[in-house]
Amino acid sequence: MQNLDIQVSKRLTRLYMVALLVVAILSLFGQFLIQKSLNESIDDSHVVNLAGRQRMLSQRLCKIAILLTNQQQFTKEASFYKTDFQEVLQLWQKCHYGLKQGQLQLDKTYHIKNSQQINKLFEQIEPIFKVIHSNALAIQIDKKQHSSDILSNMLSNERQFLKIMDKIVLQYDMEAQQRVKYVKKIELILFGLTVITLVLEAFLIFKPLVDYVTDVITRLSNSEIELQQKNQQLGDTNEQLIITQKELLRTTEEKFALQRHEDNVRAAALIEGQEEERKRLARELHDGIGQMLTGLKLDSEHLKNLPFLNDKQRKSFEEHQKLIDETIEATRSVSFDLMPAVLTDFGLASAIRILVERTAKGASFKVSFNNLVDDIRIANKIENNLYRITQEALNNIIKHAQASNVTINLASEKNKYITLSIIDDGKGFDLKKRKKNKSMGNGIGNLQTRVRLLNGSIKIQSELNKGTNIFIKIPLQ
Repeated sequence: MQNLDIQVSKRLTRLYMVALLVVAILSLFGQFLIQKSLNESIDDSHVVNLAGRQRMLSQRLCKIAILLTNQQQFTKEASFYKTDFQEVLQLWQKCHYGLKQGQLQLDKTYHIKNSQQINKLFEQIEPIFKVIHSNALAIQIDKKQHSSDILSNMLSNERQFLKIMDKIVLQYDMEAQQRVKYVKKIELILFGLTVITLVLEAFLIFKPLVDYVTDVITRLSNSEIELQQKNQQLGDTNEQLIITQKELLRTTEEKFALQRHEDNVRAAALIEGQEEERKRLARELHDGIGQMLTGLKLDSEHLKNLPFLNDKQRKSFEEHQKLIDETIEATRSVSFDLMPAVLTDFGLASAIRILVERTAKGASFKVSFNNLVDDIRIANKIENNLYRITQEALNNIIKHAQASNVTINLASEKNKYITLSIIDDGKGFDLKKRKKNKSMGNGIGNLQTRVRLLNGSIKIQSELNKGTNIFIKIPLQ
């Protein structure tokens, strides 16, 4: 469609330019021809007048010659025209040779086109002109002798001069009319060519152009109607798509919420199971192994008073007692880590304080704990998870942070929220890199899972060599 439009446009443009060029050339040529013919007609009229004036000048010369040769009879007139005789003779001579040679200089220069017939007539009139001219000069010199013969000779040649001059004037006039007729013929031809060009332009350019434009407008109108229909269909489709997208989004959100709920339930069940297993193990360690180790220690105390055969037996006994004490202490530590009894008996703050003290004994950094919690009631679930979060964070600091100082703050906000912040000055880590690299451990993931199960929020800020700040906010209700 586009290539066809371009081809039609180029063809119509080319034809239109050719037609305009032809009309312009014909108009310019016609204008040039008209102007030229007008100028030539003006010159032809002047030439005809000049040729006619030659007849008048020859008659005037003869009239003055009669007066000059009869001065006694025409004394007054002869004295008056005597001065004009020379001027008339010079003008007559100048016009004669100017007409004959094709260029006459008077008030302006006249370029005269002499045909072969006119040149022949000038050849015929030339001897007669010379006779009249020589006789006129003789009369001008005022040779009184033979004046009657000179005048008679001049007058006899004048009649022949006028006849030939009449033929010259008629020939000039006829040739001028022929040139005008030729110009008229050329002008008619140019006019006909212009009309034909315009007619061809109308049929070959304007009519196809009008038909093409009409067809284009019709197709545009049809396309606009089709476009409106397509837009309406597209609008309906878009509206349906929006509804489908909303439905899909709602379904996705419900699916995501359900999946998240399932994950939370699964995670909560897993954590609850872990806590129950820890309680059971802690109880088994405390009530079972712990009691047996205590009984073993008491029995060993009784054996302490018995005599030993040598110092080696005593030393071995003391090492056994020391091993029993270390085993009892390790069992108590494991039992405390699994489920500290102080958490159930005295609450979160006391449990974290004891955790901090125990951690500080075996760690290479200083730990400080600030308890800013008001005397409020905290659910066991919240206490257990916050304690585990603190425990997990301290383990991560021991393993990875290489910190010198750790600060733990426990506070409440208007008895509606409880906040826990854990700050260290260790080497920190790149959060973006950790998100991309999933093989860096599950420590932070465990923290986030526990916070999410409590409907709380966790914010972790860390930069390389600038430490890590963990801020947790949990609603109390």
